[in-house]
Amino acid sequence: MLSFIINYPTTKKGKSEWNRRFGLNAYYAGKHPQKRRKDAEELHMIARAAMHKAGIRNRMLDRPVKVRFYWDDGLDCDNHAVLGKAFLDAMKGYILPDDNRKWVKMVSHEFWDGGAIKVEIMPGGSPYA
Repeated sequence: MLSFIINYPTTKKGKSEWNRRFGLNAYYAGKHPQKRRKDAEELHMIARAAMHKAGIRNRMLDRPVKVRFYWDDGLDCDNHAVLGKAFLDAMKGYILPDDNRKWVKMVSHEFWDGGAIKVEIMPGGSPYA
């Protein structure tokens, strides 16, 4: 299993701004495509830096995976879709050959009390195993 941590902004105000910026509600509200692109680029950099910090090297995995996201930010569980997609996209070309159904068998979003975002990548030949 591979695992990495992405830290939230350190202040309550910063975390609140993060949630407003990257929560799914911002996208439903009609966020401009250029801002969405900028968000995605920033989130990709954040995820890749976190993988690097965790010692995860830029090397393709050779089997399908399951990805589990753990959140501790006050957003509803379903509001993490944008963040999860961006972080998974950051794995594509870094540790995953692609993010299609051949390589990613399952994605889950769960809560925890760790004070940061935790991402776990596990072997996942079957989505029910």
